[in-house]
Amino acid sequence: MATATKPRKLKVAPFTILADNREQWPYRFSSAPRAFGYSEVCVQRGYLVTGDYTISGLEDRFALERKSLEDLYATLGQNRKRFEVEVQRLNSLDFAAIVIEASLAEIWRPIDHRNEWKSRLWPKSVEGTIVSWSIRYPRVHWWPVGSRSAGEIRAFGACEKFWKQTTESKGATK
Repeated sequence: MATATKPRKLKVAPFTILADNREQWPYRFSSAPRAFGYSEVCVQRGYLVTGDYTISGLEDRFALERKSLEDLYATLGQNRKRFEVEVQRLNSLDFAAIVIEASLAEIWRPIDHRNEWKSRLWPKSVEGTIVSWSIRYPRVHWWPVGSRSAGEIRAFGACEKFWKQTTESKGATK
């Protein structure tokens, strides 16, 4: 005879995510926490010096930068110098990532995936910059995640993992 399993009780995530108030289309983190066993997470908007997302209390150690495919091309093209300064700041943290809401195939050949695609920047230039800056700024990880919803899940997961490792290491040093 099979026994019924009790539904697990979900709890609120024990950390707060800070989202930059300049982020034009911020993640809501409404469904992502469930994938990690939480009912919800507190998200607060405010000014962040670096990145689009961080964890409250860990702003000087952790940040995530969100990029749509269009924004990636724009920032590596016409806003390249400003964005490299941002990547330099990200590299000064313990951990940082650029969450790209596109697949590698879309980054390499956007015209094959977006009928309305318009950019004068060559895909090889984008790929070359990602490789070059990955070497120049080794603490900044480039995550092509395929979609906006996958980006939100990856961002929440990174926040949760960093927060857990940070709190576990604090407990080990006490």
